[in-house]
Amino acid sequence: MKAAILSIGDELALGQTLDTNARWLAQQLTDHGVPCVQFRLVPDDHAMQAQALVELARSADLVLVTGGLGPTADDLTREALAHAMGGVPMEEDPEAVASLHRWFRDRGRSMPQGNLRQARRPRDATCVPNDMGTAPGLQARIGSAQVWCMPGPPREMQPMFDRFVRPGLPRLALATGMVHAFGQGESFLADLLGDRMQRDRNPLVGTTASGSVVTARVRGREEASTPQAMEAELVEIARIWKPYAFGSGSVTLAGALGTCLRERGQTLALAESCTGGLAGSLVTAEAGSSVWFRGGVMCYANQAKADLCGVQAGTLAAHGAVSEPVANELAQGVRKRLGADWSASITGIAGPSGGSHAKPVGTVFIGVSGPGFAGVRRFQYPGERAAIRDRAARTALALVRLAVLDPADFHVPFIWESKEHA
Repeated sequence: MKAAILSIGDELALGQTLDTNARWLAQQLTDHGVPCVQFRLVPDDHAMQAQALVELARSADLVLVTGGLGPTADDLTREALAHAMGGVPMEEDPEAVASLHRWFRDRGRSMPQGNLRQARRPRDATCVPNDMGTAPGLQARIGSAQVWCMPGPPREMQPMFDRFVRPGLPRLALATGMVHAFGQGESFLADLLGDRMQRDRNPLVGTTASGSVVTARVRGREEASTPQAMEAELVEIARIWKPYAFGSGSVTLAGALGTCLRERGQTLALAESCTGGLAGSLVTAEAGSSVWFRGGVMCYANQAKADLCGVQAGTLAAHGAVSEPVANELAQGVRKRLGADWSASITGIAGPSGGSHAKPVGTVFIGVSGPGFAGVRRFQYPGERAAIRDRAARTALALVRLAVLDPADFHVPFIWESKEHA
C-alpha cells in the first residue's frame, strides 16, 4: 500500500498556519509500514483541489485529505471530491443533518443555517461521524484509490483517523527507528555513516536536520529486516555518532539529560542571560523534570547576575557580561544558590545589535559546573536572534549531559566552535 497526503487551506498556502496535520499523518502511516509517496498543499480553490485529488489517486492506494470541510463558502473539499469522482451530483445526508442538529442542541445553541452545507456529500461517498466537531468527514473512492477527507483542526482530525482510518491500515510491515544527535552538522554525521547511506541497502538509512538536531532515520525493507537486525543497526549508529548521539525515538535533548541525572540521583540548575529562560522551558516541557530540575535564574541585567548568582562586580567590569569568567561565575553561583549537583550558564549577544569586532553577534559563552568539574566554552552561532537563542539553549543542555557522562567529552568539537579566546 502507498499513501498520499493532501492538505487544503489558504492559511496553509500563505504560510499563516503550520501544516502539522501532514506530519502527524505521515508518522502514523510510517508506524504501519505504509510509505507516503506524495505530499500536496493547495489553497481553497475548487479546480486545484479536484486536480490534486485526481493526480494523487493515480499514484497512491490511499489518499488522506485534511481541511475544507467547514460551513463557509470557501470550504470546497466536498464539491472538489465530487468533481474528482467524475462529476457526481451532491446530496444531503440525513444522518449527517440529524447529527448536526443534535450537536448544537446538546450545547444549548441554535444551528446557523450555513452549517447544513456540512451535511452535503457526493453521491457514492459516505459521511464519517465527527465526535469532536460539526464537520463530518467523507470516505470515497477515486478509481482504485481509497480517499478519506477529514477536518482540518487536529483535535477533530486525529480522533477521526484513529477511529475510522487506522483500523483499515496494514499491520507494521516495515521496521523503523531513529537515532538523534546534536553538536555537528548533517553532512559531517552522514559522512561518518559511510556505506550505511547507500540507497540500495537494507535497512535503509537516511538523515534529516531540524532545530539543529540531526536524525538518522532507519527503515527496514520487507521481511529481511528483523526487529533484532533493526535494533543492532540503531545501536551501531549511536556508537558511530558517539558522543553526539543522545537518544532514539521520541527522546529529546532535555529528556536525555534528565535520564542521565535521574539515574545518578542528581539535579540541575540554570542561569540564563541571552536565552531568557529558553533552556529552562525545554527542561520543564519534559514530564517528571521536577525530580531533577531545581530551577533557573533569568539574569539578564548585570545587576541581576551579581545579586542572584553572585558574579563579582570586578569580574563584570574587567571582562564584560559576555565572557568566560562571567559564564564560569554564573554557573558556579546558580549551582550554589539553588543547591544543585550540576548547573549551566548562558551569556551572549543574540543581536541584532550589541556586537563588536571582538565579540560579534552570535557570540555565546556557556559554562557548566558540577561535582569536581568546571568548564566554559565559547560559540559563534550564525543566523537570526531566534536561531542563536535556540541553539545556545540546546547546546547548554547537551554540554551538561556530556560532562555528566564523561567530563573528557565536554570539549569535543561542535559545529559552532569559536576559535577566539575569551
